[in-house]
Amino acid sequence: MRWNAGMNRNGIFCCAGALVLASGAHGADAIVAAEPEPMDYVRVCDAFGIGYFYIPGTETCLKVGGRVRFDAVYGDASAPDADGTYTNTRVELYLSTASDTEYGALKTNITARFDYDPHNDDDNGGNFPDATRTRLMVATIELGGFTAGLQNSLYESFIDYAGNVENDDIINYGPSEVPMLAYTYNAGNGFSAFIALEDDGQNDDDVPGGASDWVNVAGGVKFDNDRWLVGLTAGYDESAEEGAIKVRVGGTFDAFSAFVMAGWNSDGDSFHSYAPEITDGFGWGDWAIWAGAAYKFTDKLAANTQLAYSDSDVLSVVANLQWTPVSGFLIQPELAYTKWDNSTLDDDAWSGMLRFQRTF
Repeated sequence: MRWNAGMNRNGIFCCAGALVLASGAHGADAIVAAEPEPMDYVRVCDAFGIGYFYIPGTETCLKVGGRVRFDAVYGDASAPDADGTYTNTRVELYLSTASDTEYGALKTNITARFDYDPHNDDDNGGNFPDATRTRLMVATIELGGFTAGLQNSLYESFIDYAGNVENDDIINYGPSEVPMLAYTYNAGNGFSAFIALEDDGQNDDDVPGGASDWVNVAGGVKFDNDRWLVGLTAGYDESAEEGAIKVRVGGTFDAFSAFVMAGWNSDGDSFHSYAPEITDGFGWGDWAIWAGAAYKFTDKLAANTQLAYSDSDVLSVVANLQWTPVSGFLIQPELAYTKWDNSTLDDDAWSGMLRFQRTF
């Protein structure tokens, strides 16, 4: 039989075309996209308060917040002869987590602060290499009443700070950020107490980076039922081998609130972490007292004032208005006056501040 080339060429082309179509159909089947999985939307977590949400894929709740602040200031109530104007811009970022465990809530808190002060860098005789300063203010872990990490000393914060004014610490009432290990007992009826080991960073060795012989010890008790607060804190500074005690009584009566706080220093001729320096190398003396009041005119307008006096003859008077035109936005004008009248310093100072602050 004679072979027909034309017929065979046609057959080959037909077979090849069929194979291409078949392989193309198979390939198309292979790249069909899978059905999208349902989205796991962020869930609100209200077990630990407003603003928390579940981190996707976990049972841990997260809260994110922050603050932006701009201050325009004339003078310095903590330093005589500091006339002139300056500004400070601040950003704070807040992160908090919380989750349930068999031992209670496991929590963490973080606060990072960024300040821009063009008058406080090296070029202007300031304390920092440049105008921007970054600080870690809070980094704590909490579980079952225990707290470990960095935060304001409980000696300072447990019975509340002084008045609701910016210049509340011209006569300083305690250490700020300190690393600590603390236990707080809360009875659930308004009564609570704490004990804390705090590292004030004092160097007991004559070498750079030297350690302290031991940590400071602080403790306190209080009763707080939202109307009345009565409390006492005490602290012992191991480096200075001295201590101090503070007591506070405060009350809230509808739109009006007031407080009185007094401190006693174990050695009036020195200062230390719990009876700090005021200025120019002197502290409280034997004692110091702070008193303040606040009145809320409306939900958007309040007034605050504070008076403080020390055994070392330092007088501080501060007053402000706080206006919140919209939720989360504060405008605060403040005036402060300080008088030093002792053998080390005989002078006075005024300062005025206008603050714009957004908290979210």
